[in-house]
Amino acid sequence: MCDHDSNVDLAEYIHCSLSRRDLLKTGAAAVAGAGAALFAQTAAAQTRQGPIALFWGQNAGSAELAAQVEAERQTTSRTAGMKFRALVRYENSLTTETLTLKPVHPLQVVIRTQASQTCYSSVGQLNTTTRQANAVVTGHGGVGIVEDVGTAVKRVTVGDQVILATTPNCGVCGQCLNGRGDICMMRLPALVSATMADNTPVFMTGPPMGPAGYSEILVADEDWVVPVFTRVPPVELSILACVGGTGLGLTMCRFPIEAGTDVAIFGLGPIGISAVQGARIQGAKTIIGIDPIRYRRELALELGATHMLDPNALTGDALINRIRELTPDAVPTGRRYLGERPAGPMYVLEAAGGTRYALAPGVEAPADSSGIEALQQAYAAVRNGGYVRTCSIGHGQGAMVSFPAGQWSNGARTHVPGNYAGVQAMRDLPKFVRLIERGQFDARSMVGRVLRPDQMREAVEVAGERSAITSVIDFT
Repeated sequence: MCDHDSNVDLAEYIHCSLSRRDLLKTGAAAVAGAGAALFAQTAAAQTRQGPIALFWGQNAGSAELAAQVEAERQTTSRTAGMKFRALVRYENSLTTETLTLKPVHPLQVVIRTQASQTCYSSVGQLNTTTRQANAVVTGHGGVGIVEDVGTAVKRVTVGDQVILATTPNCGVCGQCLNGRGDICMMRLPALVSATMADNTPVFMTGPPMGPAGYSEILVADEDWVVPVFTRVPPVELSILACVGGTGLGLTMCRFPIEAGTDVAIFGLGPIGISAVQGARIQGAKTIIGIDPIRYRRELALELGATHMLDPNALTGDALINRIRELTPDAVPTGRRYLGERPAGPMYVLEAAGGTRYALAPGVEAPADSSGIEALQQAYAAVRNGGYVRTCSIGHGQGAMVSFPAGQWSNGARTHVPGNYAGVQAMRDLPKFVRLIERGQFDARSMVGRVLRPDQMREAVEVAGERSAITSVIDFT
């Protein structure tokens, strides 16, 4: 998951990208400045004459730069003019619209969606009281078959099955080369992908969550797609695009769970239960799941948790004390030379979020709807020398509170946040697919409700009301 507000005006964003193929061809040199770098070397585009502008960095600059990249769009492509349905947020509406696809940029990929999983990060689009200035296809990520590729694309070819990840992973920017592909710097500006019946431009590749998901056709920059070769059903694969990948990332990436250690997980939505499975796969001794919703606690027990706690029944210090009781020191008190340590889990994972929308009847509401208390308890529960890994904390109506994508320590506890929980898409998603194939990660049990393409809005509502662990739109 990414820590962004889901109500964003795309006009505020000019996200840019560098093609590694053009870098290798031209030997372009980077000029860094104030967190932004841009490339202005020439490279021969196969569809037009003259220089192709290449930009790199999330703050690359101006509308003029975006206009140059727009001018690089191919004059035609095999899918240009294709009609398809998508869930579009525009002005004060959220409706399914029939769109017409525009020609792609040379670095873009067109995907026919097989399945798209809904995520709580997307439910902000249900709030139509705020005006969305630009028409945006909602959702993020999914699984599908490549229908078309730009002339400069090398990673995938037509007919490949791909996972459209929550974050890009180019492999050549400074972050990727430093082992932080979860915060890859590469991206094109948010280009118009399609038009509505009245020619209103529609964006599909911009913030808050990268490429869209609730659409029969998806358009993405090449660096966001990961080819996979598997017989796992698309509905199950779609879990990895966001929530499943994030939960596994919390336990397997950057600061992976060590075998034999104790883990406490605050929040047992699809991310938290994926983290439960990841902790089991990693060989954790004790896996404590904490959530007020009964059906989630029961599912977590089935998928690997050893203990369940209800934060509505055990509040404040009582919850912290119970966590410590379940994770005592194995060494007798006073035997410091034998490795005595304080009680408490080595790893505490936060995947609680907040409650921003009305829950379905019968779904237990948390005592603290903001989710802030869960973060405070996570920090209090971890033992000295342990690690707190956070995903995101939501509160209010769409506002998000999170830590920056860095790391801090007070000398005793280390906090490790991070985009997509540290997942490097090209490296990790194929590995996670293997876990499903081998029966180690149960993706099938993570699929709560499967809905049709004409139920895209309902799928988002299911995520918002938490009536099922997940909802997946099946486009096949």
